[in-house]
Amino acid sequence: MEYALQLKESDALTLPRAQVRALLRGGDGNAALLYLFLAEAGGEKKETEICAALHWAAADLSAAAERLRALGVLGQMRKVEEPLSAPPERARTPYSRSDIAAALERDASFAALRQAVGEKLCRLMTEKDDDMLLGLYSDLGLGADVIFSLVGHCVERTERRYGPGRRPTMRQVEKEGYRWKRLGLVSAELVEEYLKDYARRQQIVPQMMEALHMGGRAPVSREAEFLDRWIGWGFSPEAVEYGYEKTVFKLGRMDWKYLNGILKDLDKKGLHTLEEITAGDKPPQSERSEAAVRRKSGPGRAAAVEENDAWMDAYLKEMDAQ
Repeated sequence: MEYALQLKESDALTLPRAQVRALLRGGDGNAALLYLFLAEAGGEKKETEICAALHWAAADLSAAAERLRALGVLGQMRKVEEPLSAPPERARTPYSRSDIAAALERDASFAALRQAVGEKLCRLMTEKDDDMLLGLYSDLGLGADVIFSLVGHCVERTERRYGPGRRPTMRQVEKEGYRWKRLGLVSAELVEEYLKDYARRQQIVPQMMEALHMGGRAPVSREAEFLDRWIGWGFSPEAVEYGYEKTVFKLGRMDWKYLNGILKDLDKKGLHTLEEITAGDKPPQSERSEAAVRRKSGPGRAAAVEENDAWMDAYLKEMDAQ
């Protein structure tokens, strides 16, 4: 995916007043930063280039781009071929045993990395493991320090999901390595920032699961994708619980896609906290029934859900029409 602003090429960087005013009304710092970066670039930039330059994760870029698109200042996006989108089973010719032996002999850094990775994974490295590790090191050009941090991240993530002592496979490490390369995580500094942000997001996940009445369990992979997206959009656990109650009130059950639609609509409106939502996510006065107006002063979030039933009906009709 590539992004570009709808600006004419010029020696001087000029910003259309209408677009600047739209950015100011939006009040989103990341969207404004992305706008300035693309304006200065003067042409299309790939996701990897933007994430590396702004020290962002992919979710940050997606949220900022969505805001620019909602404001009408983001140009046409087009799909581009990403050679590193995901490693096929055999995207390259595997290294032979003699290739691996030669790399271990001539490159002390790689030899030390192989030993450290084996210790981190609590296993003896096989020839296939060595092949994937050398692919990350040589083909992708990831430094030894970056790869060691990558392995540590994969170990921590596996233990959190499956319990202490569990370890990822080298295939899982390789897949995550390709994703890091796509995100532009090619230096120790960028990796450190990414891991800090990842840790921050993970601290919010249990609160999100509690808000969704999912108990103390860890989210499965698809659920984790939704949660990461909502955290990237800037929603608080209380705001997610508000959307959850709307979903259950309307459908009688939890539905991840329906809830995602509610939160996506709120994100476009710039409403991310419970206070912002209850103040701004209301139907026009003319559409409120007298009973709904009376309920406005009632206590609790459940009352807030009830007063917006007209909004929910309109939202469902909009979804059905798509």
